[in-house]
Amino acid sequence: MDQKYEDFKRLVKENSDIVEIISGYVTLQKKGRYYWACCPFHGEKTPSFSVDKERQFFYCYGCHTGGDVFTFVEKIENSTFAEAIKTLASRANIPIPESHRTAADIQKEEKRKEMYSVNELASRYFSACLHKTDFGKKVLSYLHNRGITDETIEQFSLGAALPGFHSLQKNLQKKGVSSEHLSDAGLIRGTGGNFRDMFIGRVMIPIKDPKGRVIAFGGRVMDDGLPKYLNTGETVVFQKRETLFGLDVAIKAIREAKEAIVVEGYMDAISLHAAGIVRTVASLGTAFSEQHAKLLHRITETVVFAYDSDDAGRRNAARAVSIAKREGLFVKVLNVPEGKDPDEYVRKFGRDAFESLVKNAWNGTEFQIRYTISKNNVSELAGKVQCVSNIIPYLKECRNEIEAASYIKFLSQQLVIDEALIMGEYRKAAAQAFSGRKESVSSEMPVQSAPNALVQAERNLLLLLFTYPGMIIRYKEILLQTGFLSSARQNIFEQICKMDNPSLDTIRDTLFATGDEAIRSETAGIFTSGEIAPDEESRVQLADDCIRRMRRNYLQQEYESHRHLAETYACMNDARYVEELKICNELRGKITDLYGN
Repeated sequence: MDQKYEDFKRLVKENSDIVEIISGYVTLQKKGRYYWACCPFHGEKTPSFSVDKERQFFYCYGCHTGGDVFTFVEKIENSTFAEAIKTLASRANIPIPESHRTAADIQKEEKRKEMYSVNELASRYFSACLHKTDFGKKVLSYLHNRGITDETIEQFSLGAALPGFHSLQKNLQKKGVSSEHLSDAGLIRGTGGNFRDMFIGRVMIPIKDPKGRVIAFGGRVMDDGLPKYLNTGETVVFQKRETLFGLDVAIKAIREAKEAIVVEGYMDAISLHAAGIVRTVASLGTAFSEQHAKLLHRITETVVFAYDSDDAGRRNAARAVSIAKREGLFVKVLNVPEGKDPDEYVRKFGRDAFESLVKNAWNGTEFQIRYTISKNNVSELAGKVQCVSNIIPYLKECRNEIEAASYIKFLSQQLVIDEALIMGEYRKAAAQAFSGRKESVSSEMPVQSAPNALVQAERNLLLLLFTYPGMIIRYKEILLQTGFLSSARQNIFEQICKMDNPSLDTIRDTLFATGDEAIRSETAGIFTSGEIAPDEESRVQLADDCIRRMRRNYLQQEYESHRHLAETYACMNDARYVEELKICNELRGKITDLYGN
């Protein structure tokens, strides 16, 4: 960005008091230095969401979300960083400067605006057809018979596409929409000027982005016609892998429940909403993606997959579990009995029965194990061996060996195989992965069990370096070697090392402006870690104490990594275990010399 835009951002921030902005969304109460509220990003009854007016940042001690005023607007409005700046600029009546965009950028932005406009007009037209035509009466009857209420119809802006081949095209052309724009939006199809409507005689379901803008459409037949579902193709505003149907409606309920239910199709989602299960979204007929997982992780920690109970649905669920786990989500899988999909089940048995299924859903890894067992002939030894081989990758996704061991015990019971044999295969696979990425071994250790004192030491040290950046050069070398417990704090340290003569304000603004949410939240956490003593002697003593604790943890982690590897090599009768034992003894001696027993 050029200096003009940087000045614009600074002006917007200076004119956007964080307490005033956040007060527009939640009720803040001043207690001592901070303002407090129940966090708008996760459900809670006791306020743990704090706002620091003096230093202009927020931090939640419950979900550990934090950042500056831009971060807050991004999250609460589900917008991009650039959109958040525009929102705040508009609020402060600050004109938005023209950035140095290319002709292609300008053209793309204009096309996006046109697409939103065309889709919104089409949505209104389909809604009018539903409520004001004879064919619409049939569609309404169909929806009501499926248990979809008028409230849900309005909530999802459901509509109807008339049986005529050119109904939508003619109506929107009267409003000045060209055939080219209708074609780009996927609402008509054809060549050489010979176009016809894409959706004919169908229930129409607008697909919206998290901000409620219509970006695409889905259409469903009301009989046995094919294709049963017809969707808009991908456009400049619609990409299936980045879109979750119903998120605009479900987002508040997901935050409050701290849980999202993910189904495969929009009719499943609509039916669950109609039944009162409003924390539901759908992945739009495409496989659950990494982008979907990231989108959900912004607003919740838990995902329940409620896919169809046929083999295709179970296979998709097994794959989706791995994607969600890699993103750090806690995952469960709902088992819909009687071979039904969620839509059929909730219409037949009702909300309470479905909620009971959610309550008793399997843990994601347990589901993967059960599914894999069902796909192998485990009545024979060869089938059991193959089954274990197929399950090992799921075990490697566990956060630590303790978690993996619990599933190995479960698998042992299911297959009637010696638990130690499965553990041996798991450790062999883990050792191979270890040797391929040795530099990241320490991150595989159970970080979750690290003492709070170590986290506090790292945060205190970073706050010290923020406040007195001249100290960075003194400790840079040893900290680059020792490293920080979390990747977020490590990234923060590396970033401030690259800054030239930074001030506290520069460091804060730079870190809050990064697109990495983990860095922004951790930065806010660091600023809440305490106060720094003003005298130099106390500052040096604090830094030495923090580094001493970090250094001991680093050596201990190295020792545990090599000890684990030595045990693995010993189980494999690999001679390399001797060298690993030697390294362990050297590390243990160093720890004893420096810190005692």
